[in-house]
Amino acid sequence: MKNLRIAGLAAVLVFTVFFMTGCSTYHNFKEAFFGKEGQAADTIRIGVLEPQTGNDSPMGELEIRGIELAHSLKPEVLGKKIELVYADTQSSIYAAETAAEDLIAKQPAAVLGSYGDAVSLVAGQKFGEKGIPAISITATNPLITANHPYYFRVSFTDASQGRALAEYVYHYLQLEQAAVVKVRDEDTAAEMVSQFTSRLEKLTGSEDCIAESIALPQDVKDCAEYVQRLKESGVRAVFMPVSLSFAEKMFAAAQKADLSQITFIGPKDWRGDELLQLQQKYPGVLIATASDFTPETAANASETVHNNELYDTFLAAYKKTYGKEDAAEQAALGFDAYMLLMQAIEEAGSVNGTAIKDALLQIENFGGASGDISFNENGEPKKTVNVDMIQDGKFVSVYTIQ
Repeated sequence: MKNLRIAGLAAVLVFTVFFMTGCSTYHNFKEAFFGKEGQAADTIRIGVLEPQTGNDSPMGELEIRGIELAHSLKPEVLGKKIELVYADTQSSIYAAETAAEDLIAKQPAAVLGSYGDAVSLVAGQKFGEKGIPAISITATNPLITANHPYYFRVSFTDASQGRALAEYVYHYLQLEQAAVVKVRDEDTAAEMVSQFTSRLEKLTGSEDCIAESIALPQDVKDCAEYVQRLKESGVRAVFMPVSLSFAEKMFAAAQKADLSQITFIGPKDWRGDELLQLQQKYPGVLIATASDFTPETAANASETVHNNELYDTFLAAYKKTYGKEDAAEQAALGFDAYMLLMQAIEEAGSVNGTAIKDALLQIENFGGASGDISFNENGEPKKTVNVDMIQDGKFVSVYTIQ
């Protein structure tokens, strides 16, 4: 018994000496099992920067849905578990900086998000300084990727939307004139309007291709007088890069005036359940919207938009989880952003930020839920733009622009 006590005391002394004099060895042992911030060595962290509170939280939730669906299907990469770590932008540009710093402190290999152009611009600077690659999901401002080599996006830009919708007017609707309706002092639509106008001018060879240009007052309540101007102009296509709250006022006035021959064309932000409800409310109004993603393709569409396994996998997972056949576009893009990132990590063979960035640039024709995606040298996606209309209560693609 005495010998056992002596042996035990000796073991304690040895451990104490080891602990006091071999701290570096202890830290090596600790790092072998846990990284900084308590991260396990067999785990790779992916940051999720999204508005979880505030006005933008419903849109942030849709992007998170897509990310989490993809994570449930592919929870590991390089033989390690993926851990999603979150930061809430609170729908505020002021909170976004702190949220980005909080994510950086958790040492993610890469970041997905955020919804909102302004917060993504703020976060991009932070991630770039640390060499952390990030993928924006639905933000469209070109400055997010311009001069930010570590920031990518899976959604097309405002400029791409404007040009594509002009192609839709000229080639699909076979019209040489259109009207533009925007909101007065609303700068966010300026790039779309500029690109739509210049592209339609080039296609038609006419500087008079915009037959009517209307700027709605910020406090507009009744749009009857503006609909009357459209009626008098004789246009049959109206490009309307405004929010759905303004669009509904135009739809209401258009239905009352029986303008069933005019197609109202909006940005991809329109596409969602709210637009489906508005189409039911105003069945006499023709509505088209730009889209990154379309669950169905109409028989008269220019080509089949989707034909890949990942698209079917996403739809099945979305329906199983959320019970809805018509998946949200934002979720499809979030899904693609995660899957693209996993492929880049696999091809990089490491979680080094520069290696992941370079691997993303090398990806060609990734067959995602939102279509084929490749990146140019600025991290912008090279992908098709779809134009959707609503048929039988569902979105269908009626035109595709490469």
